[in-house]
Amino acid sequence: MRIERRKGDRRQDDTFERELREAVHGNAPEGRPCGTHCTAKCPVCGAADCQCACSRTCANVPEMLSSDPDNLPLESKIAPLVYEINLLGFFRPCWSCEGHLGKDGSLWKVPRVWFYSSSQIHVRLLAEALYKLSFHKFLKVPWRVGVTFSDEDNRDTTYTLEPDLSQLGNAGLEALQGDAAVIAEHLSAAIKDQARKLSRDTSVS
Repeated sequence: MRIERRKGDRRQDDTFERELREAVHGNAPEGRPCGTHCTAKCPVCGAADCQCACSRTCANVPEMLSSDPDNLPLESKIAPLVYEINLLGFFRPCWSCEGHLGKDGSLWKVPRVWFYSSSQIHVRLLAEALYKLSFHKFLKVPWRVGVTFSDEDNRDTTYTLEPDLSQLGNAGLEALQGDAAVIAEHLSAAIKDQARKLSRDTSVS
C-alpha cells in the first residue's frame, strides 16, 4: 500500500528549517547549563555564572539539575546523560533513573531519561543518532526513543531515552550504565551529524 505524502505549508517549512538549524548550530543555554541556581565559584575564572568549568563530570551536576536537590538528587550513573540532554537546549529532562537490580540480583529497572520536547524534528534526530551509535557498535544494546507520560494526571506527552527492551538479551545493569555514559559522550556530535545530513538532504543551509 502506498501512502500519499502530506503536503506541507509555508509555516511548517519555516518551523522545520528553524528547528533543523537549531540542531546543526546548537542551542545551548546561556549561563550555567544546570540553571541559575548553580552559583558554585568557578575554579578557572572565579565567576559564579560562567561555563568555564561546566561539564557532565562536574560533581555538582546531580544536585544542580534536580528540582529537589536535597531529597532527590540525580543518580550518579545517569547524571552525565541528563546533563548532555539538557545542554542541547531543545530538550527538557524531567525525570531519570540510573537503573537498579532487584533483590534477587536480576535487572529490575533499566537506565532511562524522561524529557519534554516541542519538536518532532529534534526527537527524530535523537532517534537517528541513537541508531547510528548502535550501528557503529558504540553501544552494547540498541537504545530507542519512546513516547510516554510522566504522571496519570499530566496532560503533557513526554519521551524516554532508554535501552530497547526487546533487545536486552543478557545485558546486565553495568553494561547498560556503560551505554548511558557512551551516549552522553557522543550525543551532541551525533545529533549534529544527523542534522547536517538531513540539512543536505533537504537543502536547508
